[in-house]
This record gives sequence, C-alpha cells and structure tokens, in this order.
Amino acid sequence: MSMPERFDCHYCKDSLLGKKYIMKEDTQYCTKCYENLFANCCEGCSLPIGSNCKDLSYKDRHWHEQCFKCSKCSRSLVEKAFAAKDDLLLCTECHANDYSSKCNTCKKTVMPGSRKMEYKGNSWHETCFLCHRCQQPIGTKSFIPKDAGYFCVPCFEKQFAYQCCACKKVWPGPSTSPLRSASGTASASPACSAPCLLTRRPSS
Repeated sequence: MSMPERFDCHYCKDSLLGKKYIMKEDTQYCTKCYENLFANCCEGCSLPIGSNCKDLSYKDRHWHEQCFKCSKCSRSLVEKAFAAKDDLLLCTECHANDYSSKCNTCKKTVMPGSRKMEYKGNSWHETCFLCHRCQQPIGTKSFIPKDAGYFCVPCFEKQFAYQCCACKKVWPGPSTSPLRSASGTASASPACSAPCLLTRRPSS
C-alpha cells in the first residue's frame, strides 16, 4: 500500500492538507510563511499586508485599505481621486487648499479643473475677474489695465479715451509729437487724415 503524497509548505515543510495556502510561481506556501516572505509592508502602519487584506498600491508603495488616507485630513482615498506631493498622498481638496493658486479678488482657492484667469502672476476665478467700471466678468475678452483696475475695452474708451473733434471717433490718446495751432494743441488722429483738436470723452 503506497503512502499518500505529501503536500507541504515549501518553506516550513508543515503539511498543508486541509489548510489554507497560497501559490506563488507554482510553489505553495502556508499563509504565515507567505506573509513573512512576500507580503508588502504598509506605508501607513508599517505592518505586513496579510493575504486576507486588500493591498492598495501606488508607485511601488503599498497600503492596507484602511490605511490609504489623506495625509492631512485623514479621509479615506479608496476609489477617490488624490494627488501626491513630496511623497504624501492628499485628497484633491487638501491639495488644492495647500498648493493651488488663490483668487486675487475673493482670496479663495482656484480649484483644479475650474476655469481661471491669469495676468502678470495673479490668478482669478473667471467670475471674479471683473471690469472695474461695469463690474461684468471680462472672461476671454480684451481688457486694458489702468492704475489698480482692469477695464473692458468699451468701459476704458468711455472713461479714459480721447475723441477726435473732427471725426468724433475714439482713440487711445494724443500723439507724442503734437502739432501747434492758434487755437491750441492739435494731433494727427489715426481715424482721419487731418490734424484735429482732441477732447477727453465725457464719462457716462
């Protein structure tokens, strides 16, 4: 009568008959040996990630499911979007609060993915970048900076532009080389061919 074939742990040689085991590269191991030899160490708690636990990984780093949290607020990142900064995992809200630009008007965070306006190193929410005069969002339209404010082109022309006395058209300002006339200083308007006196367009 032949002896039954043994089915042992490859490492400790304990019998695996009737016990839970794990195969790795066509070789069987008892759960204890497998975890000691091959289990990944959790970045959160520094304990092995056992065979009965879910192993969550990111860039060759591993976590227990319950340890996969935002490094700042400790909220779970399981099945959620997250960002990495200096080896720390952060939820999108904490990452935005700490590292995203702040709106120059309302001082709140410009969240990633939202539309923002940028000019000379400053950032705005699209709804916060307003014309200084009409208080309407400038959006992608042309604007002109003046002193500490920003103006849409129509408002800038109404408040600051010059108007040709002859042709009544608006243009930014007088020539740097004005012509002299008996009635005063005249400049050549780009709107018409003749020199004409300029007046500041009245604000309305």
